[in-house]
Amino acid sequence: MATTAGIVPEELAQLTPDELYALYMEKQVNFGRAALALDKRRRLGRIHVPAEEADVPNAGPNQRMIVGPELGFNVHNLHVFTSGRAGGSERYHTHGDALKYYVKGGGQELIEDVRFDVKGGDFCHVPANIWHGTENPHPEPLVFLAAQQFPGTYRQVPTPFVHFTAPHKAPEVSDLSDEELGKLEPWPLYLRYLEEQMAFGRVALEMQRRREQKRLHVSAEEAPIMEWGPGRHHIMSPELGFDIYSFQLFMENVPAHTENGAPQTSGDAVRYYISGEGVEVIGEERVRVRAGDFTCIPAGTRSETTNPHDEDLRFISWQQIPGTYVQVHIPVLPVE
Repeated sequence: MATTAGIVPEELAQLTPDELYALYMEKQVNFGRAALALDKRRRLGRIHVPAEEADVPNAGPNQRMIVGPELGFNVHNLHVFTSGRAGGSERYHTHGDALKYYVKGGGQELIEDVRFDVKGGDFCHVPANIWHGTENPHPEPLVFLAAQQFPGTYRQVPTPFVHFTAPHKAPEVSDLSDEELGKLEPWPLYLRYLEEQMAFGRVALEMQRRREQKRLHVSAEEAPIMEWGPGRHHIMSPELGFDIYSFQLFMENVPAHTENGAPQTSGDAVRYYISGEGVEVIGEERVRVRAGDFTCIPAGTRSETTNPHDEDLRFISWQQIPGTYVQVHIPVLPVE
């Protein structure tokens, strides 16, 4: 049986280079086989979890997956689950980026050397690779929804290329359409690309500067999601001062009688509907959604949200940060 037992850092440090490489390849093959099993399940292409199946209001303190590749969803960068802590319990660990939405109960989060109280309706960001724990000193369970960077993926750090003064003048174009860019010779096209990259790089550097605030917590009072009006309302993202790279969190209000839902594409996204009803068009499928449901929108898939009903549709979305990449594992396996 595959196991992590016996992998002790102190003993690994004593291995010869050949021994370490042989062990690395053995574990890489085992990891690769499991990764291929996940890819096989991704092909099921699930996109919807009805409220009765998710059953978030009755979630207990034990972890339960809602959206992830092992459940047949074509998602790579994140997964979503309910979890919590029973009364009087605590647990400490590290993992990738995580964003939590507390459903019920109360407790404390300890993130490195910062401790703060949490309650139902609050949000919390746990940065990647930071030792942290959730403590519950109360008798009733503390339950939360968590979106977490998928194990084995990487934080994507922008490395902008910026000149204070551009070394070459980029050609002028009337717009950035395929038709206009297609008229350029190779070197002018490169210069135009470089000009656009440097403009993007300056904005990316400002996002990076704001990450240095390292915010961790948004209280329910700061995010009155049931009071916000139409449109998208960001709750946790780099521009708001959170040191996060993998995905962001926002609440969206789709007003009643919205017939045109502004079609779009994005990276991996998972949505949790908190009030109202509507219709999600995901690729070629139309899905009726209502409060308590979840949907998964695979990266690059055209989607549109409409609301033909009399009540606003509200949902929380964990969505891959624009400009990041879907991370696909490429296992190394022996030829059978």
